[in-house]
Order: sequence, then structure tokens, then C-alpha cells
Amino acid sequence: MREKVAWIAVITSVMIFGWYFWSAWAEFSARQLDGDALFWRFLWCLGIAVVIMLPAAMIAARLGGQDFDPPADEMEVRIEAISNRYGLALLEILLVATVLASKWITDIARADFTPDPVGATAIMLVNLILFVTAFAAVVREIIIIIQYRMYA
Repeated sequence: MREKVAWIAVITSVMIFGWYFWSAWAEFSARQLDGDALFWRFLWCLGIAVVIMLPAAMIAARLGGQDFDPPADEMEVRIEAISNRYGLALLEILLVATVLASKWITDIARADFTPDPVGATAIMLVNLILFVTAFAAVVREIIIIIQYRMYA
């Protein structure tokens, strides 16, 4: 069941949040950042992802004749530990890279968003943090899928 949930999470996250980050990048490229619109778009995407993932996992469990949230066995605990270790390490590295890139982002905001460089910097940094968090989460779920395939 855990592998099915990982597949659901990867596919849903890539589709929904891929669209969100693509639209945020398109607005950045067009120099038309709207923090309020991005905030509400993100909340909508988050809500839609939950509305899709939870019932999909429940349906997958029902169709597979499995418990929705079975107790983890030894292999599942090991797989979770491995995926958490790599996912969190990736998240830490990407967050440090985001902090190191903040000067570059600030320079872009000053040059390209002269009416409100501080607001543009905040919007870009928040979306970059959201992106690296989502990316690390998807990689973590992919590691879970790979681990299940290796041990199954």
C-alpha cells in the first residue's frame, strides 16, 4: 500500500505543483509577479492535491483489498528511514543553496522589478523555498518507490 501512496503522491505532485511552479516561473519571466495571486494559487493547488491524493489512496486500498493505513513492518520502517535520510539531506542542501542564492535573487529583483524590489525578492525567495521543499518531497517519494521495487 505504501508504494501505491508514493505513486499517487509523485504523480499528483508533479502534475499540480509542476503547473504551479511553471506558472510562477512564467510570471517571473514576464516580470509580472503578483504575490497575492501566487499565494491563492498555491493554496488552491495544495487543496486540490489533498482532495485528489486522499481519496485516491483510499480507493487504491479498497480496490487492492488492503488496509488504508496498515502498521509498518520491518522492511517498511527501513524503507522510510532510507527515504527520509536522503530526502532530508537533499532538502538541507537545497535550502542552503537557496540562502546562498539570495544575493543573486536580490540583484535580479533590484534590476527587473524596480517599483518593488523588496516585494519581488520576498515572492521569489518564498517560491524558491516552496519549490525546493516540493522537489525534496517528490524525490523522497521516488526513493520509496525505488526501494519497494528493489525489495519486492
